Amino acid sequence: MPTPHLADMRATLSQALVAGAAGTVALRAFVALRNRVLGRTPPYAARHIAARLARSALHRELSPLQARRWGDAMRAGYGPLLGVAWAFVRETASGGRIPPGLLLGVGVLGFELTAFPVLRATETLHTWSAAEHGWLVAQTAVYGLVTEATLAALVRP
Repeated sequence: MPTPHLADMRATLSQALVAGAAGTVALRAFVALRNRVLGRTPPYAARHIAARLARSALHRELSPLQARRWGDAMRAGYGPLLGVAWAFVRETASGGRIPPGLLLGVGVLGFELTAFPVLRATETLHTWSAAEHGWLVAQTAVYGLVTEATLAALVRP
């Protein structure tokens, strides 16, 4: 029996949400490693983004605990929704030389590097260290690889 092409494997909404959630769980574990190696949280840590957005959009200061909870909540919604978005475009976006999971990671990286300055969600990108940039590339790759692997496993015929 021939191996089905990616285009023959369509994901359901629930499969895409589960895949995005799996990528988010993997990202959560990776973030703990990132913070340990960096010795601090980078400017794009979810808690920092939550605090900045609450300050600018809601004119509200968050305590460190609130910022962590809001950041976790943002990530819990953002990751699965990215999984759904990926499920819609993966059939047309995949098929090139870049593995689909890395392609998703590059897409997330590009989106975040564009959105962060527009939303003023982080300090300006040029203030980040080379290590912080590197860890963002790595964490978006981890998210993309795990999300795609999970989605591919769930939609196998």
